[in-house]
Amino acid sequence: MKTKVGAVVFEAVKSIFKKPVTSEYPRKKREIHKKFAGMISFEQDKCIGCNMCVRNCPANAIQITKVPDKDKVFSCTLSLANCIFCSQCVFVCPKKALYTTNKFELAQTDKSKLTVKLEEVAAAEKEQSGAKIFVDTDTNK
Repeated sequence: MKTKVGAVVFEAVKSIFKKPVTSEYPRKKREIHKKFAGMISFEQDKCIGCNMCVRNCPANAIQITKVPDKDKVFSCTLSLANCIFCSQCVFVCPKKALYTTNKFELAQTDKSKLTVKLEEVAAAEKEQSGAKIFVDTDTNK
């Protein structure tokens, strides 16, 4: 019994002088890898309404609908509650209207906020930063 207590005390004292093993998130945020697949964003003017993204989404998280009273303009709705951030929709889009961002802190206390219109998110994003982050979709590298 004494040796077990002594070993525990020894480990506790030893750990006081060591650097922490865990990261200090959220105080210190790590650099995000360039191929990180965060939340999807949408460029409304590029979308042709082919629904390839909808058909290829394994989680049924994305919806494309035609905007009423506008010719060839489509709206994109994403369910963050369903999305598994696999980027299948990004890879399959023939006009590259969808792209991934580095946004991943998307937790909400209100479930209604988990369904977002991506064109509205993209517009707000452009106002804030004026830049977007692309995932390299070239699989030949």
